[in-house]
Amino acid sequence: MRAMVLESFGAPLQLRELPEPAPGPGDAIVRVQACGVCASDLKITSGALTRTPLPHVPGHEIAGVVAAVGPGVTSPRVGDRVACYFYLSCGNCINCRSGRGTVCLALAGRIGFEIDGGLAELVRIPAALCLPVPDGVPPEAAAVAMDAIATPYHAIVTRGRLAAGETAAIVGVGGLGLHGVELARAVGARVIAIDVDEGRLALARELGADLTVLSSPAGWPLNGLLADFVLDTASTAQTLLGDVALLRPGGRLALIGYKPGLGADWDTADLVLNEITVLPSRAAGREECERVLDLLAMGRIRAVIDRRYALIDVNRALDALRGGKLNGRAVVTI
Repeated sequence: MRAMVLESFGAPLQLRELPEPAPGPGDAIVRVQACGVCASDLKITSGALTRTPLPHVPGHEIAGVVAAVGPGVTSPRVGDRVACYFYLSCGNCINCRSGRGTVCLALAGRIGFEIDGGLAELVRIPAALCLPVPDGVPPEAAAVAMDAIATPYHAIVTRGRLAAGETAAIVGVGGLGLHGVELARAVGARVIAIDVDEGRLALARELGADLTVLSSPAGWPLNGLLADFVLDTASTAQTLLGDVALLRPGGRLALIGYKPGLGADWDTADLVLNEITVLPSRAAGREECERVLDLLAMGRIRAVIDRRYALIDVNRALDALRGGKLNGRAVVTI
């Protein structure tokens, strides 16, 4: 099978012919139709994530059709349309039992991170991680749902408990933040979108943002905006400094962007005296991924896909993402 392989950190992925994976007990082989390209892929290919093996096939936003199943698998069946949940959580530890499988105490790995992923014609995953794709949801949207939609869903709905009538500020409206705008609107919140790019802000307005703010280093932090909830999708040194200033006393700050080694230089008095709640938020659970697939099927939200690339052109997709040229998600179609 064809696959795009990371052979050296910091180098372009290489098109290689690899042996087709065979299903073991409990496994499914998925013929990949679409795989989203994420900022995490930039961390993986650069070597910023220390557990990435080499050689490695990245890609964790995966959707396709089941091509084969291993012994003992009764669901899914060959021919089923599926999206692939990518966390191999144990299901038994205290975090998994409380619905927090992304911080599983015995995490076996993640598809596309530590385990070969979906930038290939075929991928092997545990059958239990195959989520049925509802009718009417195309594979590109189902793939993007696994992270670019489910991650802000987890931060906004589960961790942040955003409620109708509240005001949410979305800091950074790229692939995650644009879906955050949609999700915040879907729960009935007033939405402020903040970005340094007018093109992305125009798309945020199209998706329902009530107010958009074109920011700049000279104009940050912003004054006069008091939100109940802030979602920071970038989590740069600069955005982190201004996030707290956006919040009313008693507000909540959810962080889904991260950079290894980057700390937050907050005034603890601001946090304590204003009772600001900081909520780091990691990916999403399986049930949340199923929920966002349902929201797509119902037309409550849509997948914001800017560009589509062939498998051989994955490096172009990574370059576009690295250069800040995308208004939404890039998806590789196979």
